Amino acid sequence: MLLILAHDRDPAARALALRWGGDALLLTVGDLHQARWRLDVDRDGRVTTGLAAADGTPIPVTGVVNRLGVITGADLARVHPRDRAYAGAELTAFLLAWLDACPAPVLNPPTPRCLNGPAWYPEEWANAAASVGLRVDAVHLSLELATAPPAAVPAWDDGVRVQVIGDAWVGGVHPAVGRRLAGLARLAGTPLLTATVSGPGPHARVRDISAWPDLAVPEVADAVAAALRGVPADDVSAVAG
Repeated sequence: MLLILAHDRDPAARALALRWGGDALLLTVGDLHQARWRLDVDRDGRVTTGLAAADGTPIPVTGVVNRLGVITGADLARVHPRDRAYAGAELTAFLLAWLDACPAPVLNPPTPRCLNGPAWYPEEWANAAASVGLRVDAVHLSLELATAPPAAVPAWDDGVRVQVIGDAWVGGVHPAVGRRLAGLARLAGTPLLTATVSGPGPHARVRDISAWPDLAVPEVADAVAAALRGVPADDVSAVAG
């Protein structure tokens, strides 16, 4: 069973679950209490995990798509308002430990900073992207005491949104750019990655990098399923590079 973990308002996760059908189980934050979670640590420090339905029936997890960031009080409407912040922190800590110990592939794995990858700021993504040879669009940061909203970043006429799945990618970019984006995903520890690329050329610039690709795109959904099954990127015919 492929497990999809997502926040309640994540239409891409719901589209992914719909495409995968009976092969997938979607659990949003509001659904987590409907499953039985197990995290055991023995005397030697070995950690084992488990998941079961509400009636105790074991759920064999063969792969996890993790769309969770941090569980906050806003995610826990059923919890008493005074307890939401504490409950969110405890739930985040438990899920971090469970995902880290899960023997099945987890896309994306957690870090101490976030359940989904490193949760870098834009300037951190830009620095990492430059380190793997990508041309990075300028990142502008400013602090102003004003009521006017910040100016919008101009759109690129030939810009394309690229979704990275391990060593593969979906989107019409030059192979050199695609390979560097895959390298960035490896560096960040986020096999699932997305970025905006300025055009189809080998020297295109990138911006808007994050660990939250659009899983509603059918080609992306199929590539993620293949990655969880261990299918090499070259064998994923739906992925365009």
